[in-house]
Amino acid sequence: MPKAANKRAVVLANKAYGTLEGKTANCLVMFGRRYEVVAVIDEDREGKDAGEVLGIGRKNIPIVRDLKEALKRNPKILVIGIAPPGGQLPVEWRRIVREAIKNRLDIVNGLHSFLSDQAEFSRLAKKYRTKLFDVRKPPEGLRVLNGKSREVKLPIVAVLATDAAAGKNVVMVELVKEAEKRGYKSGFVATGQTTIMMGCDQGAVIDAIPGDFMSGQTERMVLDVASMGKDMIFVEGQASLSHPAYGQESLAILYGAWPDAVVLVHDPFRKKRDGFPQFDVPEPNEEIRMIETVCPKTKVVGVAVNGDLKPDEEVMAAVRRIESETGLPATDVLRFGMRGLFDALTQRLEGVGKPLSK
Repeated sequence: MPKAANKRAVVLANKAYGTLEGKTANCLVMFGRRYEVVAVIDEDREGKDAGEVLGIGRKNIPIVRDLKEALKRNPKILVIGIAPPGGQLPVEWRRIVREAIKNRLDIVNGLHSFLSDQAEFSRLAKKYRTKLFDVRKPPEGLRVLNGKSREVKLPIVAVLATDAAAGKNVVMVELVKEAEKRGYKSGFVATGQTTIMMGCDQGAVIDAIPGDFMSGQTERMVLDVASMGKDMIFVEGQASLSHPAYGQESLAILYGAWPDAVVLVHDPFRKKRDGFPQFDVPEPNEEIRMIETVCPKTKVVGVAVNGDLKPDEEVMAAVRRIESETGLPATDVLRFGMRGLFDALTQRLEGVGKPLSK
């Protein structure tokens, strides 16, 4: 991954920006630290401001129709900004990637299909002296879990959810920001391509790692961050433990991180799973029971509600209902802040003998 602080990037999210499929692009505009996003490509939303489309106010990042227009912003990188089920590069985007390489842009790709393994793209990259970064490629030296994360003295907090694409990335970033506001140095373990692109302390895409090694890689990243002089460690979850297609990823992250506390993300307005309309989204209490059964060390301390673009009064009504049903603090962290949720987190950590210290 490119690590230079000032890397001007254009994000490709054609016909997907602002949707769940475009969550990578959305998060890079909202929270990205690794790149300076100078434009988003989406012909359906051409002429709009990328921040205003997401409802977060003007970001002065234009949405443009095509790569030709984006090149006027002098980008150095093209980021593939979608995360569709199955993670394949849309056929119609291949031409755009070819043109980007010819214009000497590095390509950052978080899809399951690796560009560096495709002769067409690797030959072009070599010819034009650009780099292809396939974020999902598993790291070297994979290993099975050995239980060392259970001996970590620092507080470990996992951010899990009731479904995939529920807003875990947003909650992760807001937790880190709140910790920093309170004077704590927090470590960030990323387990998906979007948060790796956004910027993290350690990261690997768990769903691209062979099953035997998923929990071991999570554990290794937790141990690496624990050695960095942090006050606490946040670990990103994937999908949900109850997800029929992706639950194995959540299970591996739970076993690998063995967290002291969990913040659960829930979209109360989503009744069917994203990309899987044949499956219902569980209520928070169902997911909480599964999490605390699988990992008896942990405790879900609060619910982060994803209100999306719903009116404030509808979101607040959902927050109050969830608090009543679960007995836990709940909030939409972007609308109402997370003070009460973070207070519950610190109380839990004190209760297990891992109080936060500055």
